[in-house]
Amino acid sequence: MSRPLGVTAFSLKIAAIVGMTANHIANVFGTLLPAGSMVALYSLGGLTFPIMAYLLCEGYRHTSNVRRYAMRLATFAAISQVPFSLLFGAMGNVLVTLLIGLGLLWATDHIPNVALRVLTIAAGITLSSLCDWGIIGPIVILLFWHLNDRPRGSALTMLVAGLALGLPALSWAVTDPSALSLGVLGYYTAGFGLATILIANYNGQRGRPMKWFFYAYYPAHLLALWIAKFLLGL
Repeated sequence: MSRPLGVTAFSLKIAAIVGMTANHIANVFGTLLPAGSMVALYSLGGLTFPIMAYLLCEGYRHTSNVRRYAMRLATFAAISQVPFSLLFGAMGNVLVTLLIGLGLLWATDHIPNVALRVLTIAAGITLSSLCDWGIIGPIVILLFWHLNDRPRGSALTMLVAGLALGLPALSWAVTDPSALSLGVLGYYTAGFGLATILIANYNGQRGRPMKWFFYAYYPAHLLALWIAKFLLGL
């Protein structure tokens, strides 16, 4: 049901950008930060992927040209890969994960043979193990898609992801209560919780258009972080 006074796609994208920036700052400069700041930044980071995954499903649902949507993701994934690898190593960036997720949504709707569809989805999930967010990324995307029409389907998706990732994080934080472990726990609890609230209040409205800014911001902020890291000699 539409919520005219709720959260727009523009607001969700801004929240994702804030969370993404906070998370990457924590990952790159965490050792230079006070423990409390590190925990707070990691916790904000939990906003990002759930919102990106949810908006991918919305984009797929409303796009008039899936191929053009995929090409846009692929182009910015390629542009982002160099600064991402310089910062985080040899794995696919999150736009690659989203591109795989988009392919799996298309496969779900357009491959009539059940066995071939299952094999395609399994292959995509396996491929995502080489990317940011690993196999959980496309699984979250598929859960958002298939549970969308159920009451509180988005909240159920977040509950599944939160338990799968949050329980190991809780165990780590209990056995080794460091700033990093507490930050990771905050990522999967506070961050996921806030993302759930924002998504649950999404009103289906676009809000201000910022499609190109969102795409461009991802590689731009990665490059800026790498330059800062290089200048600091880290």
